[in-house]
Amino acid sequence: MPKKKLYLLILAFALAGYSWIILNHYLLKTNKPTLNVCLFRQVTGIPCPSCGTTHAVLSIAKGNFRQALDENILGFPVTLMLVIFPTWIMLDLFRKKESFYRFYFWTESFLRKKWVAWSALVFLLANWGWNIYRNC
Repeated sequence: MPKKKLYLLILAFALAGYSWIILNHYLLKTNKPTLNVCLFRQVTGIPCPSCGTTHAVLSIAKGNFRQALDENILGFPVTLMLVIFPTWIMLDLFRKKESFYRFYFWTESFLRKKWVAWSALVFLLANWGWNIYRNC
């Protein structure tokens, strides 16, 4: 993937993420129900592995780390990515560097290692089990 396309895609996803977080923060603040857009949960009644991530990110933003951990541990990496990736990309563009681009390809090759892929799968399945236990 060309650098420009990757950077635009990551920035677009970050903007969508910020918009989603802000919308849900507003809904919670005004005591309105948050949006449930998880198609998997709507069809099966079972939460998916990422259910609760939005609430976890909002809890992290408020400094409620324990609550975030209870809601979904995936909120921590999502929060880090929402903060670090756009900042890193903007620094790359400002400095005319490619450090994030190189990091992306390094990460992609790292995740293709069998032991890493299996570890990630086990982690996601454990997280999914926690979500099911917590919500059912």
